[in-house]
Formats: sequence, C-alpha cells, structure tokens
Amino acid sequence: TTLVNDLLDLSKLQSGVSEIRKEEFDITGNIKAILKRFSKLTEQDGYSILFEYRGNANVYADEYKIYQVIYNLIINAINYSGEDKTVIVRQIVHGNIIRIEIEDHGNGIAKDELDNIWDRYYKVDKNHKRAIQGTGLGLSIVQNILELHGARYGVNSTIGKGSIFWFELN
Repeated sequence: TTLVNDLLDLSKLQSGVSEIRKEEFDITGNIKAILKRFSKLTEQDGYSILFEYRGNANVYADEYKIYQVIYNLIINAINYSGEDKTVIVRQIVHGNIIRIEIEDHGNGIAKDELDNIWDRYYKVDKNHKRAIQGTGLGLSIVQNILELHGARYGVNSTIGKGSIFWFELN
C-alpha cells in the first residue's frame, strides 16, 4: 500500500496534477509531531533523534506536503545512519528564511553520486539491507515537493562521516 501511495504521489507531483495549498503553520510543531511517530523506533531499536532549535517558527507552505518532506528525510537518515544510530534535525532561522537540516553519521555519499540520489529507486549502496522502511521513492517525492514550493534544497556529504540534507522556506 505504501509503495502504491508513494507512486501515486510521485506521479501526481511530476505530472503537475498535485496542487499545493500554502498557508502559514508552525513548522516546529510539525517536526515535533513527526518525531513522536518515531518514539517506538528510538525506544526499541536504540536510535536517537535529536531536535535542535531555538523557539517555534512559522512558514508559509503546504503543511501536509512539508510534513511528507521532513518525514521522508528523517526515514532516509535513519536508514543510512551510522553505528551511533543518531539523527539530528536542525531548525535554523535566518531573517525570513527557515532552514531545516537532517543529519546522519553514516557512510556518506560520493560527489559523483549526489545528482543521482533524487532519482526514484536509486541507491548509493547497492548492498544496503538495513532499511527500516521506505519504498525507494522518498527523495524523489522530496525533490518534487520542494520544487513545487520554489524552495532551495540540497545535500552536503562527506564519505565516512555522513550527510546533511537541507531545505529552506520563507
């Protein structure tokens, strides 16, 4: 069901059928709600998901779609986290821009593979077997949603140290 829903979401986003409904909402509260969904994972499997922020912040965006973006980026970070099983979510406010970063301490991504990670079903590590969940469409969905919002986004990665996926909204 998840795969079918993800395929439908991606298909709608890529065909331009999916509309965004922008409104002002509390992105900090949104992130906290997402992190609650991971409480069993952190309790049972020893993962640590840290949220670094200074006060609540609002954004003007499609709340449900931004929820999807953050959720998919956290799932990705968990799936590729290193031995420390730690994921760090940061909310950084610079004037009218809010930057969200999701950091893992995994193997990192080689520079020549960075452009490919947004492609559906693409895996950096072909032997990777430890996926907690996911369909292989998460980063494609993230990219399409962020482009619909006109958001800046990207990834900074260092082999052997991990990756930081980020995006910025007004």
